[in-house]
Amino acid sequence: MAEIIRIRTNCNLIKSVVSEIISIRKLIENRDIGDFVGQSVTETALTTSPQTIRLTVMLYSLKFPPFKKGKSITYKIPDADRTKLTWANIKAACGGDNGYYWGRFKCTANLNNGRQMQVWGGSELEAETRLKALLSLSTAKILTASTSEQKKEGVYAEDQPLYKATTRVYPGFFSILDYKKIATEVAKGMQGVTKKLSGNYKRKTTKKIPIWLPKEPANASTLIKQALTIV
Repeated sequence: MAEIIRIRTNCNLIKSVVSEIISIRKLIENRDIGDFVGQSVTETALTTSPQTIRLTVMLYSLKFPPFKKGKSITYKIPDADRTKLTWANIKAACGGDNGYYWGRFKCTANLNNGRQMQVWGGSELEAETRLKALLSLSTAKILTASTSEQKKEGVYAEDQPLYKATTRVYPGFFSILDYKKIATEVAKGMQGVTKKLSGNYKRKTTKKIPIWLPKEPANASTLIKQALTIV
């Protein structure tokens, strides 16, 4: 499907603006913009159990791109199991072609790696089922889990955009971040990883792999392998 970009600018600047937008679009295509790695790998290791592999999945209220007009949902699965990271497994964990009903019920799980994960659903069952499906791709285990409901009261009253009305969302993209790979890239001074004054790292070379497609892309396995290969 075609993607439309609308531009409003001074006529004298139109050529330079169009050129800049095309360059930016090429840069961000199939990438996470400034993928946030977090604290320095060394500092993180000193304060909590170190991250291993993080799987990020992005779902949208639209089934096909462009997704900008719809609602977007992002979940980050900690300590992903590299043996389970296949295109088919990840899409299935997101609900497959039909996605799942997102909404006002929040399922929160405390994990045995010291971390926590939350998933929203249109019902208690939807939230709990999707949380377990996504965590099936992780080596982490659930210690405790609870589900709460966002009531339509106060700031969440009717017609307020903060209220999570039940909405079907569909798989869009996923990305994989291997923290050992990041540590190696930082140590070698490789391009694509920048360190901020705060001590945090940002990585600009993480590929987004589409799962909105009906069939697995021919290069999906290669991109997954690259994301998990330490050079």
